Amino acid sequence: MSNTDVLRDSEADLLPPGYARHIFTLNVGEYQGKAEVDGFNANTFEAIEINQSETTGVAPKPGQKRKLASDVLKLIFLKQLGLISRGRVFISSREMYTWCHQTGSWLNAATRHYGITIELKEHDNKRMRKKVRHALSNARKENHA
Repeated sequence: MSNTDVLRDSEADLLPPGYARHIFTLNVGEYQGKAEVDGFNANTFEAIEINQSETTGVAPKPGQKRKLASDVLKLIFLKQLGLISRGRVFISSREMYTWCHQTGSWLNAATRHYGITIELKEHDNKRMRKKVRHALSNARKENHA
């Protein structure tokens, strides 16, 4: 099983009941494209992005901050297009969650302005947390090889 598969499987454990991975078709003028979200509830039109990071005791790395910004921007865009009613981002790292709420950055202002909620959502199972840390570590090593 690839690192991506491990992470996707673990994301399903974090989603509330009634949410599943979803791909939206985008039509913006003459442009057509797709946007995938980690969880979507067709009854409430709420979308969830999951940001799994394992920042421990230090400030998040620039790549982790960019991933969060990308998730937030995607949800803002989908909301502005009227494809979702609400957006949430689940973060699995306490340090990343704390950073999100302490910073005075444009990202913090954007989440407040557009109503994108950032929530701490950790895996309940220690074995799953270890599996996720291992997959994230392997993915980093592959990207630097």
